[in-house]
Amino acid sequence: MPPEDVVTIANQLPALERGIFLQDWRLDEGPIDLPDADTFRARVYERVKAHHFRVESLVQDVFWLWNEKLDPARSDRISAALPDCLKSLWPQGSP
Repeated sequence: MPPEDVVTIANQLPALERGIFLQDWRLDEGPIDLPDADTFRARVYERVKAHHFRVESLVQDVFWLWNEKLDPARSDRISAALPDCLKSLWPQGSP
C-alpha cells in the first residue's frame, strides 16, 4: 500500500492499536506487491503465527471490528484506503 494509505488507516485507530498496526513498518522498504486477498491473508498469518493459532477469518474479523467499533467516519476512511484487492474482505453492506 502507498504510505499515505497506511497512515490514513493508522490515524483512524486508537493510540495503542495504531502503535501495533505500525510496529516494524518502515518507509524505506516501499510497498510490497499485493496481488490478491488470499496472499494478504497468508502474509498476515505469517506475521502473527508465533502468537496466534490459524484463524482463516483473522483479517475479516479485524475489518469487522474496525467497521463495528470505530466511529463510522473513521471506518469509512479505512475502507476507502484499502487496496482494491482487499475491499472484498470488508464487511458486506459496508462502504
